[in-house]
Amino acid sequence: MKLFALCFVCNLATCSAIAQSAASPTQLAFDVAAVRPSKPDASPRSNVPLDAGNVYGTIDADDDRSAASGLFIATHQALWRYITFAYKLSGTQELALRFNMFSGAPKSDAPSWVTGTFTTSPEFFDISARAPADTSIDQMRLMMQALLVDRFHLVIRYVTADAPVFALVVAKYGATGPNLKPHSQSDFCVSSAPDPSLDSAPHPAATPSSVGDLPPICGVIAHVPSSAPGQHYGARAVSLSLFATSIPTMTGLAIMPRPVVDDTGLSGLYDFTLSWVHDSADVDAAIDDNSANFRDSLKNQLGLKLQPSHAPLSFLVIDHVERPSEN
Repeated sequence: MKLFALCFVCNLATCSAIAQSAASPTQLAFDVAAVRPSKPDASPRSNVPLDAGNVYGTIDADDDRSAASGLFIATHQALWRYITFAYKLSGTQELALRFNMFSGAPKSDAPSWVTGTFTTSPEFFDISARAPADTSIDQMRLMMQALLVDRFHLVIRYVTADAPVFALVVAKYGATGPNLKPHSQSDFCVSSAPDPSLDSAPHPAATPSSVGDLPPICGVIAHVPSSAPGQHYGARAVSLSLFATSIPTMTGLAIMPRPVVDDTGLSGLYDFTLSWVHDSADVDAAIDDNSANFRDSLKNQLGLKLQPSHAPLSFLVIDHVERPSEN
């Protein structure tokens, strides 16, 4: 969601900057909004999912992926989560913003109070806002952009850099694995998803399919219930480009230290299930073992593999941000 562009050239990559520092007269904005630091004992809640619609730890089928009749109410959320929502960041962009660990990617320049560190927590904020009842969730993202500019004096830009990546490719030409199938047009599923901060949200009943138990909703990659050890993900009606950019989020940066891009050549939407053993008993040994486990499962179950490559990727960089002004 880009408001205006400023293009320039640098010696490492071609950098496209989208600087946002002031809302234009025609930009969407909330009718009224309040921003406050969270109370220390507050619980993380949001009536609108603060995400780009990719990977979820749990799913509550009762949560409606809508703009909640024009209301936005979120408590005890880090600023990076509001930024992820506002700019609809991919899994790769979110990880780059928070951790600055991708080789070749520009530094996000996000202060630690925005993202936290591996040893410290970020600062948390409550935001409540009202918009017209018919506001869509993507319109609400634009309104959040305006709010972040107004209250946090946020200035961002996008930088496109040629970075080391893993390319997701088909392991055997003309064939996919048993757990990856094109999504059937006759399979109707709703497009609803929860906010992943609700850690206590229960798993709904999984929906059986020819590739295994799938989430009950379309368009997301989610944990599916299983009594077996390891990681168990499923997806219904997702593109392989969404799957690719979500892999570092699914596995963790220690296992997948590069962004992943789709180079399968497979278009359309797919259903899949993917399970692999994730051993955390011995951290040093587990990283190599878990990486091998994931790659073996990726090949055997989905018929896909990862190979080193380079690709131009877009990253969000924070040029300026301040703690929120008084309401």
